[in-house]
Amino acid sequence: MTPSDYEYLRKLLKDQSGLDLSADKQYLIESRLVPLSRKAGLAGIPELVQKMKAGSATMVAQVVEAMTTNETFFFRDKLPFEHFRTFIMPSLLATRARHKRIRIWCAAAS
Repeated sequence: MTPSDYEYLRKLLKDQSGLDLSADKQYLIESRLVPLSRKAGLAGIPELVQKMKAGSATMVAQVVEAMTTNETFFFRDKLPFEHFRTFIMPSLLATRARHKRIRIWCAAAS
């Protein structure tokens, strides 16, 4: 992978997913994208980058998916939900008792 390919991928990943890779993470890109390039029938990452630069939205989506960590540990961690139920909700209910309405916004996050 050339330095310009690496910088292209770093910028693309930052713009598309918010993933901000430091300059020393080239090994991570290689470990995740070499298998993707092979699966796509490409010789390597430079060809993958060329395909994306040529406008392949499908390839961009596959690269972003391969590079992002789809962690769901938060939902298996009982402590934040127990804290919400035990401390936060009672406080909200007491504060909003006369309005009889609570609005909760939950942002999607990883």
